[in-house]
Amino acid sequence: MRYKILITGPALTSEATDLAARRGAALVPHPHYVSSEELAKVAAAEQPDAIIVRQGKIDDRVMAASANIKAIAKHGVGYDNIDVDAADRRGIPVFVARGANSQSVAELALALMFAVAREIPRLDARIKSGHWDKATTKGVQLLGRSLGVIGFGEIGRILAGLVQPLQMQVRVFDPYMPADISIEAAERVGSLDEVLATSDVISLHCPLTPQTRNMIGAEQIARMRRHCILINTARGGLIDETALFEALRDGVIAGAGLDSFAEEPARPDLPLLTLPNVVVTPHAGASTQAAREAMGVIAVNHVMDVLEGKTIDLRAMVNKKQLRVA
Repeated sequence: MRYKILITGPALTSEATDLAARRGAALVPHPHYVSSEELAKVAAAEQPDAIIVRQGKIDDRVMAASANIKAIAKHGVGYDNIDVDAADRRGIPVFVARGANSQSVAELALALMFAVAREIPRLDARIKSGHWDKATTKGVQLLGRSLGVIGFGEIGRILAGLVQPLQMQVRVFDPYMPADISIEAAERVGSLDEVLATSDVISLHCPLTPQTRNMIGAEQIARMRRHCILINTARGGLIDETALFEALRDGVIAGAGLDSFAEEPARPDLPLLTLPNVVVTPHAGASTQAAREAMGVIAVNHVMDVLEGKTIDLRAMVNKKQLRVA
């Protein structure tokens, strides 16, 4: 093989692996959550030409470990575990798999709404332990409720469409969305406080940046309705987990459905995991076969286009402005 691509996580799907082989690249998976220091050692030993990022932090140490690295692609869309500034300094383009997992993530957000509203995991566990709680269970009906979507990219737009049969009133807050963009089946609101105060369900769909880190803290939670359900299928760092734990424990809001955590894998002793009104999944929004296949193929194509000197997809390039490619 002419090229070598390091996969920081489990192996890609057979479709993506076959594509890489056809384009002359060998894939080197490293299937565990490991430190940047260990990833740097792997990069130093393998000397890859590109990296496809599934797990772990890709910092300057990792990039410096192989002089051959010409491109980095995220197996997904959230790139907060890639040091983009370091990539800029080294002239390495960073790509995301635009649109590959949007439908899958939006569907999980909807599933978590139902799971929390109807207490599905708790009732499942109760039946399996010999109980029958039909007379005492009080679920929440979502029909006609209001949904606040924070961050209105492709995932948020798909979710807004998915809830239309429920006649949910969708309110959107996204300060980075151009004012002249039309929104179907949703109402745009002008502030975070407004969407927090007027929503029965709030779903987060924004990237983790210095500006959005801990954007949902004790002050923001206090503005939510007492029966509000908070859904996060984006990044764990968007929420102050201590504040959320205390609010859920004390009944400040009704429940939460969480697919991501500030530290991953989530620690078994994380206080949030002890609460009956919290439903959790292991950052599995993109973990459908369709999404995995799409993400793997897109990521392989991104790095191979760079390595082969072909036209690259500027829409998926995170750091095009700094590299003056656009």
